[in-house]
Amino acid sequence: MSAATVTRTATAAVRRPGFFMQVRRMGRSFEHQPFERLSATMKPARPDYAKQVVWTAGKFVTYVPLFGAMLTWPALAKWALDGHIGRW
Repeated sequence: MSAATVTRTATAAVRRPGFFMQVRRMGRSFEHQPFERLSATMKPARPDYAKQVVWTAGKFVTYVPLFGAMLTWPALAKWALDGHIGRW
């Protein structure tokens, strides 16, 4: 296929009505949570504070000890091994 044929085919595809709508729809299908405005007649969803508190507490319980251990192990190792290296 020549370059001219490829260019003509691509141009025809872009000019076709609805091409950009298909591209937009495909791109939006990759979104985790599509961001669309609610209609004016719909009531907004009530916030679920309990779910947010449980989720945040779960992250807190996981990350605080993990990062505490990662940041304090050099000080603990120095305290445990200070003056004992080379003795054993």
